[in-house]
Amino acid sequence: MGNGVAVVLGGTAPHIELIKQLHNRGYKVVLADYLPNPPAKKYADVHEQVSTLDNEAVMSVARKYDAKLVISACVDQANITACYVAEQLGLTHPYSYELAGNITNKGFMKKVMWEHHIPTTKYLFLDNGEELKDFFLSFPVMVKPADSCAASGVKKANNQKELAQFLNEARCVSRTGRTVIEEFFSGIEVSVYAFVQNYNAEILMISERISVIEGEKQVLKCYATITPPNITDGAMEKIGRYTTEIAKVFGLDNTPLHVQFICNGDEVSVIEFAPRVGGGLSYENIRNNTGFDIISATIDSYLENPVDVQVKCIERCFSVNLVYGIPSVFDHLDGVEELISRGYIDSIHYHKTPGTVITDDRASGGRIAAIIVSGKSREDVLKKVRYVFEHIDVYDTEGKSILRKDLYIKR
Repeated sequence: MGNGVAVVLGGTAPHIELIKQLHNRGYKVVLADYLPNPPAKKYADVHEQVSTLDNEAVMSVARKYDAKLVISACVDQANITACYVAEQLGLTHPYSYELAGNITNKGFMKKVMWEHHIPTTKYLFLDNGEELKDFFLSFPVMVKPADSCAASGVKKANNQKELAQFLNEARCVSRTGRTVIEEFFSGIEVSVYAFVQNYNAEILMISERISVIEGEKQVLKCYATITPPNITDGAMEKIGRYTTEIAKVFGLDNTPLHVQFICNGDEVSVIEFAPRVGGGLSYENIRNNTGFDIISATIDSYLENPVDVQVKCIERCFSVNLVYGIPSVFDHLDGVEELISRGYIDSIHYHKTPGTVITDDRASGGRIAAIIVSGKSREDVLKKVRYVFEHIDVYDTEGKSILRKDLYIKR
């Protein structure tokens, strides 16, 4: 292990690939994650059970092992911690701790975009303890913690009663009690994956996101993505232009950039962005379909090494399908291996290990696995996905079927 120790923040599934590549570069890897058995644990040399949100705890881990690198590829809030520890210890990092903190604050993000005419919806930002007074937005609105990970605490409010309820819930989820309320913009939601060079965003891949808002707690769940998205050429042009504008305005360079847009015809609106690798299997799909290794590029970004972005055009259609279960204790998933052998499934990646409790109170609580399906066209992919969900099943520890057969892409 010639390069010393790298501390990886977060034991998520995409960080398995990060750990493997750090090993290939000669690092011993210490994983920091508060969970006792996160997916990436068995791939690391050491697991320290600490929160990735605790700056001082991670600092202690880095000092304990004399870390030469502190890194997080896919977790917004952990990026802040990584940059904080790196600055304190004089290690390389992709951007400053101050910038990392600012751009994970959705209120700051919206303010800067408005000031620089980057299209985004009208909004209200409420600081810690600030009460809602002058409400000038039109219903429905999206209520969000200003600094949460992924879709945690994000709810759609259709009236004042729901607004008051979801606002209190969002405050509880936020680390700082800060919240954002923004007008709802309907259309096709897409995830844009880019890498920034010389403040120019090179688009690697764009995927359409399929989501649902459901349950008493109005939980937002993305249950599938499909690439390429069904959007206009006009929207594609604006996505490229505004993704680069975000990099320039926020001072982001030599870094991955993940931006979420809503597209309605040729019009686009930025939901939010993060200078990191997208979650789930996006890193694998980018590598397999464009030839660009965004995990390797992220390591170079943290090491402050230049990255050569060479991308080939995506020539096929593919979909990532999240397998959801109802509340229970997960045991196993049946039918996948046969479908892989018959060409219906390209690959499967598990989010839950046997014995994990399945919940429906947040988007990630019910995710059991992600299945990749590909084909010559969108129609071909949709037929395969339907067949897959008709021929797999998920069981709990009591032998009962817990598969959400209703959550799969249909059009």
